[in-house]
Amino acid sequence: MTHSSTGENRGRVRLLFKTIAYVGAGVATLLYMGTSSFPLIYMFPLGLVAVFDLHLANDGGWAVLIGTWLVYIGHGYFYFRSKTTLQTAILYAVLVIMLIGNIAGCQKMWHPH
Repeated sequence: MTHSSTGENRGRVRLLFKTIAYVGAGVATLLYMGTSSFPLIYMFPLGLVAVFDLHLANDGGWAVLIGTWLVYIGHGYFYFRSKTTLQTAILYAVLVIMLIGNIAGCQKMWHPH
């Protein structure tokens, strides 16, 4: 029994497109943040925590930093394993929302008012 190539991947997003979109979102975020933030890039996920609790983001220690990186690793795992276009779109929207939250949180930590 042979499968036709037209119906086999219908409704799926190719890995190449997922990768380009994921990397593109990250690069756009980095460019928005500016080159002056590059030395602190490993701390970038703390911005997500700072949106909710500035004190925890600043004083939470390694556990909070590792936890925020694990959120991104978990999200990436599910994003790249998504099977349908709808799942991919939803997970990409979640990524964009997380990155916007990170930007807001980082701005809040770096420029407190």
